[in-house]
This record gives sequence, structure tokens and C-alpha cells, in this order.
Amino acid sequence: MSARGARLLAALAGLLVGAVSLAVAFRGTSPSVVWGVLRAGHWVGAGSLVLASTAAFVYAKAMRWRLLLGAAPRAGLWLVLPPVLTGLALNAIVPHSGEFARAISLQRRAGRAAAAVLSSIVAERVFDLFGVLILGATALTTVAVNQRLEAAMRLIGAVAAVLALLIATLLVVPRPFERLLTILARPLPAAARKFALEQLRLALAGLEPIRSLSTSGIVLGWSLVQWLAVAAAVYACATVVGVSISAAACCLVVVGIVVAFLLPNAPGYAGSVQVAFLLVLRPLGVAEADALAASIVYQMLMVLPLIAAGLLCLNATLARAPLNAP
Repeated sequence: MSARGARLLAALAGLLVGAVSLAVAFRGTSPSVVWGVLRAGHWVGAGSLVLASTAAFVYAKAMRWRLLLGAAPRAGLWLVLPPVLTGLALNAIVPHSGEFARAISLQRRAGRAAAAVLSSIVAERVFDLFGVLILGATALTTVAVNQRLEAAMRLIGAVAAVLALLIATLLVVPRPFERLLTILARPLPAAARKFALEQLRLALAGLEPIRSLSTSGIVLGWSLVQWLAVAAAVYACATVVGVSISAAACCLVVVGIVVAFLLPNAPGYAGSVQVAFLLVLRPLGVAEADALAASIVYQMLMVLPLIAAGLLCLNATLARAPLNAP
């Protein structure tokens, strides 16, 4: 299957998942009731908190990525911020497409090899999952949840463990991977074999910054800040629709969102966000209409602004650096 065909299949799968998720989410609740909750919402104060939390989320994500990129030349905040925003926007439209835009941007603007940038993004995902696990595990000490949410925590833990083990193995004993790739590339022409091995070398180089325990610790700290910002946004979304939820509940909604985002998604995460909010808040006594309304506020004041900001940064993200740039 061609790359275009794979993207089309992924998009269709996302639309199907989104449609099914929306049907399930609104099965027992009339959209008109949810609309009534939204119309009566407290949009000014709490809405501003959602936007501020969104900005904090983006800032923490950009600061963390700078660390994962290591001592890259010109890897200042203003170099990585447009790719981060563009990546978030494209991911919200076609899942995981934004990562390639980030790789292309750093290749064009800072001379970083795309393979090295992509491996830094893989490391980023591992820290994402561990940050969410820490928040979720802490929340579970104070809130009793249903088995589905516990299963979601186990899924995040399993994915994080597998990815972390893979990265650790690549860093500690890269030779078996090199030999395996050499064997797999034998049928290829000499130039293609050389290219494949060079990409592996660059990918390993992209993981070098996390060899430092101090760097990894700071990256994990920024990961916690990032997801706490999302939890703050969830709290503010609930406040908009007149619902007060605990910090633990907010963290567990974040867990649900992250698990939902691991799956194929419709544009704007339609359906996935609704299911994540319902899965956590309904067992905690929040009315379905209120939980659904809060999820829509999340999309309106967090997801949509990120899409708009990212698309505005698209040209700057993919532009090549001037020839006379330092």
C-alpha cells in the first residue's frame, strides 16, 4: 500500500471511530440538552483559564522538546515553538501527521537530520506516557474508578514500558539492531543499504540527550507540568458549565484523553474527547449532559485554538532557512 493510501485508510478509520464514539456518547442524552448547558455556561473567567492552561501546555511541550533535541545549533524556543504548534494542529486533523512536519521543519531550519528529530519525538512520547501514569496513579489513591479506566492505565503502562525498553536497548546495545537492519537490507542496492544504516545511526544520535539522568529528570518534570496544564484546562472546562470536580478527577480525565488519542481519531478528536470525559466523570456523579458539555468546551477552547494557531504557523514551520542564516 502506498503512503497516500495508508493515510487515507487511517483517516477513514478515524472518521469511523469518531462517528461511533459520538453515537455512543450521545446515546442517552439529547444534543439540545447539552446545548442548553453550554448556553448557560460561565464563559469569561473560566474560559480564560482554559486558554491560559492551553498556553502553558504548549510552552511546557516546547521547553521539553528543546531538551530532547540536545545541544542543537539554533534550537531556541522560537525555533521549536512553530513546529510544536503545527504538529499539534496536524495531529488533531490527521493523527500523527504532525510529527513528520516537525521533523521536516528542524531539517530545513536547523539542519537536523529528520531521523534524529523523529527519534526525539519517540522519546517525547515515552515521557508523555510516564507523566500521565504518574498523575493517574496519584489520582487513583484518592478516587475509586471503574475497571475500564484501570484497563486504560494498564494500557498506557504497557505501551510506555515497551517503548522505554526499546529505547534503552537501542542506547545500551545498538549492535544487534545494526546487524538486524543489515540483514534486512541485504536485498537492497548498495546505496539503499548505506542509507538505511545511516538513518539508524542518526536515530540513535537523536536519542543521545536522554542518556543524561539529569536531562531525563528535567524532561520528566516538564512532562508533568505539561499534563498538569491539561488537567487545569479540564477543571476550567467543567467550571464553565457549572460543575466542580476534584484535581484527581481532572487527572483521570487526562488519562482518558491520552488513551483515546492513541487510537484512530476523527478531526478535532470528535467523539474521543466525549467518551474520555464521560468515562471518568459519569461514575463520579457528574450528569451526562454536563460531562458532554465540558468535553465540547475542551474542544472549543483548547483543541480548536491549537488547530488555528498551528495552521497559522504552517508556512513558517515548513519554510527553508535563508542561505545566509547564521
